[in-house]
Amino acid sequence: MTSLQKVKTIATFEFLTAVKRVGYLVATFGMPLFVAGYGLIVAIPAYFAQRDQDARALYGVVDEAGVLAITDEVAAPRVQLTEELKEAVAALGSGARAHLDAALEESNFIFKPFATESAARAALAARDVKGYFVLAKDYMTTGVVDIYSPDTVSISGSDSRSAFGNLIRERLTAGRVDPALAQRLVSPMKDPRRFSVTRTGDVVDGSRAASAVRIAVPLVFTVLFLMSVLMTSGYLMQGTATEKENKVVEVLLASANPQEILAGKLIGLAGAGLLQISVWLLMALGTGISVVPLLLSANVSIPWSAVALAVPLFLIAFLFFGSLIMGTGSLGSNMREAQQLAMAWSLLAALPLIMMGVLIRDPHGVLGRVLTWIPFTAAPTIMMRTSMDASAIAWWEIAGSFLVMIVATWFAIRLGARLFRVGLLSVGARPSFREILRQARLAD
Repeated sequence: MTSLQKVKTIATFEFLTAVKRVGYLVATFGMPLFVAGYGLIVAIPAYFAQRDQDARALYGVVDEAGVLAITDEVAAPRVQLTEELKEAVAALGSGARAHLDAALEESNFIFKPFATESAARAALAARDVKGYFVLAKDYMTTGVVDIYSPDTVSISGSDSRSAFGNLIRERLTAGRVDPALAQRLVSPMKDPRRFSVTRTGDVVDGSRAASAVRIAVPLVFTVLFLMSVLMTSGYLMQGTATEKENKVVEVLLASANPQEILAGKLIGLAGAGLLQISVWLLMALGTGISVVPLLLSANVSIPWSAVALAVPLFLIAFLFFGSLIMGTGSLGSNMREAQQLAMAWSLLAALPLIMMGVLIRDPHGVLGRVLTWIPFTAAPTIMMRTSMDASAIAWWEIAGSFLVMIVATWFAIRLGARLFRVGLLSVGARPSFREILRQARLAD
């Protein structure tokens, strides 16, 4: 019969041993810093590219049709912000709102008239303008516009065409139609709001930010879970190999049975893994603290039900995969063999991540419902289905999936304990499959 006191003692020892490892400390505190540094390196060229894109962009206009009536440099109509975005920016402070208003006083696309196409071409050849547009004489009949650009790669071509299109609409409607109608022609969809309708008929926020949050929650859970399982299972196998070499195994087996040893190791390292993820999330929250009021002020609905399920799902899934990885890996005669034997479970743990694209498109389809009842894929699938649309997943599906995972974890711990016992007692060459079966029967 399993002694809870022995399990607690082993779990405490494994937890303290794991958190004191140099590799654990480097991964826990160094990984976020590495990711932040890498993100900074990637952001530097992106920053300069964005700065160049937001800088004043001068384009030429040759109005052979005479419909624009521009005599000097003119900016395209100002970009209009949605009310939701205005409220979100206001939540960051008055300084941010004032800076944004100043930046958007006028479009960064400026259009300069040229009398002839040859004059505009000379300006483009001298790189005084970024390009120019030519409205043919029969523009009002044909709508033909010739676009000239430099012989270099440009990522702002479509933006300049859109800005010039707004300028044409503004100039064509000025003084010819009612001002309100002219405004709608220039900006036909001002402040559009996006909504999503669930399978139950409920209307929820359908903005891009809300969709990104609903996808990010299960995706982050899956990635962090995989990282934690792979790292801590490595500690498990490394510690087991060391104990076999140092003959500590005999002392452990004399004090506790393999099931108690395995359970204690798993619980201790699950706590270490959960602590590691908590540190990562706290550091991420600390560096991106302004994102929280931004999301709340923008009325972005956060899938709290999925967030609440994250911790229990992590613990059960960790014990399940940890038992199988530890039991199988302990059969290896060295660390390399242990990793090779345990690789199959790691691939199964990554299966939901591989299928994430299908689950995002149809989380409550046949595939999602099937994966909910498979212990290897249940945790990330429940997170995805609950995050995308909690009303479409029945409570009995969540409860039943938890029950399946708990039962599967119990069997995994028993199987892992038997394999763990065989691995601990095997020194030297890796035992054959027949020997594993014989030793597993003796464990009864």
